[in-house]
Amino acid sequence: MSDTLARRLELLQETLVRENAQAPGLFGEIARMEGLLAETYRDRVPYELLQNSDDAGSRTVEITHRADGSFVWRNDGRELNAADIEALCRSASSTKQRGDFIGYRGIGFKSLAAIATRIEVRSGNVAFAFDRDRAAALLGGVPVDSVPLIRIPTDIRDEERKAGVAFTVTRSATGAAFGAIDPIAALFLRHVGRVVTTSESGSDALRIIRNAGPSAPHGDGGSVALHSDGGEARFTLLRLGTATVAVPLDSRAVALTGVRGRLACFLPLQDEVGLPVVVSGDVLTDPSRTHAVVADASTRQVLRDAATAIAEQLATPGAPAFDRLWELLLEGEDIRSALVAATDTAGKVLLSALRDAMTSRRLPFSYSTLVLEPEDVPVLFPQGAPAALYAAGNRASARAIKATLGLTTLDFNAFLIGPDVPKVSAPLRTRLAEHLTELAKMHGRRLSEAERRFVEAVGGPPKENPQKEVPATVVERTPPRAPFRGEPLSEVISRWRVAEEAARQYLNARGWDLRDVSTQNIGYDLEGTQPDGTPVRIEVKKVERSDARFAMTNNEMSLMLGTPGAYYLAVVVGDGRYAKLMLLDPSREGLTRERVCRRWDWEFTDWARFALPVE
Repeated sequence: MSDTLARRLELLQETLVRENAQAPGLFGEIARMEGLLAETYRDRVPYELLQNSDDAGSRTVEITHRADGSFVWRNDGRELNAADIEALCRSASSTKQRGDFIGYRGIGFKSLAAIATRIEVRSGNVAFAFDRDRAAALLGGVPVDSVPLIRIPTDIRDEERKAGVAFTVTRSATGAAFGAIDPIAALFLRHVGRVVTTSESGSDALRIIRNAGPSAPHGDGGSVALHSDGGEARFTLLRLGTATVAVPLDSRAVALTGVRGRLACFLPLQDEVGLPVVVSGDVLTDPSRTHAVVADASTRQVLRDAATAIAEQLATPGAPAFDRLWELLLEGEDIRSALVAATDTAGKVLLSALRDAMTSRRLPFSYSTLVLEPEDVPVLFPQGAPAALYAAGNRASARAIKATLGLTTLDFNAFLIGPDVPKVSAPLRTRLAEHLTELAKMHGRRLSEAERRFVEAVGGPPKENPQKEVPATVVERTPPRAPFRGEPLSEVISRWRVAEEAARQYLNARGWDLRDVSTQNIGYDLEGTQPDGTPVRIEVKKVERSDARFAMTNNEMSLMLGTPGAYYLAVVVGDGRYAKLMLLDPSREGLTRERVCRRWDWEFTDWARFALPVE
């Protein structure tokens, strides 16, 4: 045993014992640090061991739970060498470099201190143990509670060579057994292809099947399928910069991902990303390895890269995950709630970056205020479009996505005089005729010539009274005249039924150029330009007096936060001769607003002193 690994471990043991003699209080401090670390990592034990096994190049991991409460963790990866074992014995020491491996802090194995009283290690042709009682005896009978568990190797001996590494862990009285490993933990492993867990109740195997994808401009990173007794979960992978995004392809994969998604530092964290996808990268985590540090530059870069990868797919018909990502967006939870979070979360950072990435792109398709039949989509958008965006069941979510991601709206007026009218489905033609007629009624005007021809060609909307001889294509109301500059607001309001149109007419008479989009339910009522040509979006509110409250929905609030300075509230105060219009920037610092959770609204209270009257 002159130069065997066992002999080198004996020399390491002697060195560590001498270090304690030279600094008698050192091990007590290390023991206290180990206790704090163990408590922090208590729930991470199986994931830390899985990470170490993958970094060792293991193909198979076997976990055996014994009747006495102990368990054996075995992998077929690289054997431990003297440097590896010394790194185990030292505090926060590792032979791995950041970026080359999943783990690099030298803390993962030490998480076992949270649940163990003894750890037996066997690797290659050597075996040894970490045992507080045995270590205390080597140190001359010092109190056991002042001895760190994972510090001094004991019971060192030569063994017949066996491939891989095995840990036999004797659990402490407070060391709870861990259950099944979250399959998401296997998504971003690089080598492990099989995890087998055996106990008295039976055996369960998780198989990981990876298919590498070609290098492609749209970030196709291959696919991963997770097979277990519970079924198969399939994911497609997108890779861009520092991020990898796993997109769930089936219901089981969505169930594992969750509707708000997951963030991972290769292994799963407890952060959500706001979308039903899993984002992984070399993010900075807190000491517990359960949450990302969102303020860290590397974490934010991972989230931005993930957002860019997702945006490239959403903006490119025919991309590998194009249709699936649109389905997940539209069938999942409302993403606007994450955007209005009071503090930066992983979800808020990712969704903000996604919004910026989408609004900077020219898409070959638009949002439609009307439901489209599947056969209408390729006619209206020959370059491709996501069918899910136009489905009847997705109308509410489509409006939210339109507002959040800045989608343009399909211009049906241009459509009326284009060449594609005969090609669309009969249901769409009927919906459009009814829509045009209703808009004309709402705004108190006649149908345009093009609108009239289209409605007549469809057959006109149903008549409420067949005996009444009124042409179906004409709304029997003469539109009020346009206001002139300087005309009082009270006169404008008296001629228009709705505050939105009164505000539009009043501002347009003062040099604004606004159009009414209130029927589209996109988070604001008017859009256009200010007198100086600056683009603007306006939400109109009506109150009885300037000290009255009014509310904004999450949809409106998310738009306001996303476009400060280009989003205003036009508040119509009062009626009659004393009515006035006031403009308010709702993002102004100091403006009081309260979250009303019963309706998920934001109520504005002391707002009048921040608003400017429009004379």
